[in-house]
This record gives sequence, C-alpha cells and structure tokens, in this order.
Amino acid sequence: MAEHAALEGTGEPQEIASRAPHHGVAIPFGVHMLMTRPHPSDPGALPVGLDLFGPDGAPAIDYAPCPDLHGEAQSGNLVALACETGLLVVAPGQARPEIRHLPYAAGLPEGKTTKLVGGTGLRYFLGNFAPRVLVLIDPMQEQENFRLVELPTRAVDFASHPAKPRFALAFTEDGHLHRIDVVAGRIDRSVRLTGLYSMDGHWSDPRPRIAVAGPRIVVSDPLAGQLHVVDTETFETMGSIAVAGEPFSIVAVGGAGETH
Repeated sequence: MAEHAALEGTGEPQEIASRAPHHGVAIPFGVHMLMTRPHPSDPGALPVGLDLFGPDGAPAIDYAPCPDLHGEAQSGNLVALACETGLLVVAPGQARPEIRHLPYAAGLPEGKTTKLVGGTGLRYFLGNFAPRVLVLIDPMQEQENFRLVELPTRAVDFASHPAKPRFALAFTEDGHLHRIDVVAGRIDRSVRLTGLYSMDGHWSDPRPRIAVAGPRIVVSDPLAGQLHVVDTETFETMGSIAVAGEPFSIVAVGGAGETH
C-alpha cells in the first residue's frame, strides 16, 4: 500500500506470508518486499536465505541462499544482510532489485558478522566480526570490500554517526566510547565514560547502548543508572543524566515542522 494511501486511510494492506514463524526480517524495497526464508526443518534455527516478492505479492525470484542469516542494515539505496559466508547485497535494478553474494575476503581472520549498521551520508556498512575487531564494508568497491578496525577490548555496541557521516561510534568493555574514521579505517578519538562492562554472560544482560541526537552522543550506563552525554564536535563529556532503574536500550527521536 502506498504511503499516501495509508495517510489518507484509503487502500487495503497487502499480506505476504512467510513459510513459517521464524527469527527473521521483512524489508520493503521500492514496490518489492524482501523476506528472510526460514530453515526448512527447524524454524528455531537462523534463516537460510532471502526471498523477493513483487508488487502483486508473488515470488519474483528463486530465493538467494544466505546460511545462518543474522543482521541487516540499509545504507543509501543498498540493503545488506549478513550470512555465514559473507553478505547478501541488494541494489536497485531495472526490472527488480539485484541480489548478489559478497563473500568474506580470503585474508580475514576467522569470524562472521551477526550485526550490521549502515552509514548515513557515506555509503558503507559496519559490522562485528571477531571478538576485538569490527569490519568496514564497502560492497561497491572492486577490491578491498572489507577493512578491519582493531579495538582495545571487545565491542559492546556500535553505531553509525548520522551527524558526522565520516565517523562511526563504538563502545568497548573498558568503558570507552571510540570515534571511528570510516575513511581512514581506524579509531581517531576515545573518551572514558563508564566502569567495566563484560561481554561474558547472557546476550540480553543490560549493557551500554549508543544514540546520536543532533550535536550530542548519548550512552546509557545501566549499572550506574545514568545517561552520559558527549559533545559530537569536541568528543568531550558534557555531563550525565540520572535515570531510575537500569537504562539500557536508547533511541533518539526528533522531528522538524514546516511551521513553528
């Protein structure tokens, strides 16, 4: 259903059924729909590939294989999904989206990506890979699609920096927030914000998360019950905000109006 029809309350939503309930994702892509394909014999396992549906809801291709699919992001007009063997990259095509497999480069250490974020302003993807390594991915390069960024300790969270397209952000176990220059492929600034947070334990244990709100970067600190604010220009701390309980996930929400 077109956006204007939804806003006007006209039109009927279209339903496209997956093959089974599963830990997957559906991504609108123009008039098409991308949907992960569940494991054929174990719906509790990770998806095995990607299906593409046309505007009429009918399958548009035979599915694109992507074993152990986990992690997806959008950057510009590209969508990337992480597989055990590399990435599926979806780009606009003449008649329908083009899906290609980008294998991990032979020189990479042992590992795989399970979380992706997409750049804003600059077209790139940033993913986890090895315990103390993030990977910068430019799927449109003919060579060196993957560049590794070494971290001092394991990554707790990472994010793109929409206010500063050249940079991404990563928070590590040692309590430091790092600014990553995605053009140079390295950390260029760091600031200590919290005590130690270990990545050992359950994946859902409360740990810091990053959000960017205009000129400020905010990092949650669940164990201290605080939100730490960092100036996006100077990369220096601007103070903390006390929050009851254990602040964990954080999202920056904003808007702009035509009249004020």
